[in-house]
Amino acid sequence: MARKRRGGIVLGALGGVLVLGGAAILAGVAFAPEQVERTYGAVKTSIDKTVDEVQEQVFEELPTVTIGVEGGLAELDRCDGTFTIMRSYEREGVPETGAAHNNCGGDVLLAWDEGQKIRIAGRDEVYEVVDIRYTSKIWSSTDDLVGLGGDIALQSCFYGEDRMKFVGLAPVEES
Repeated sequence: MARKRRGGIVLGALGGVLVLGGAAILAGVAFAPEQVERTYGAVKTSIDKTVDEVQEQVFEELPTVTIGVEGGLAELDRCDGTFTIMRSYEREGVPETGAAHNNCGGDVLLAWDEGQKIRIAGRDEVYEVVDIRYTSKIWSSTDDLVGLGGDIALQSCFYGEDRMKFVGLAPVEES
């Protein structure tokens, strides 16, 4: 009988902790949504970076992205897990640029630093991050991208911040 009572107390306490934790998360989302989104993004980016490192070191697999269709916001908003080649970024001195929303697979690039090697699905080359640019999501233009290194660029936004990250990629020899 005492054993049953202890089990009930433990389960009751665990239930109370879960309810309080859920209430704290809801309060955070209601009163500080950008901070919650930023924290979520930081944790997810850190996990993605660790997964990429393990895949590369243990399984000898590089992160792989897929380039989708060419278009604009409508194509980007399809959120199909591909990087949309953005017509609005076309300009002399700016490499062809694919964009993906952070919550649609684009956040994979948020953890990348210069030297990161990746694959692009359907292409034989291995690419390396050779240049990185950070811009505001508001009040920035393609002027901010002129001179970005690489043959192709990828872009995504940070979670809960007014910032975008562009990575310039160039093909490299496989090692």
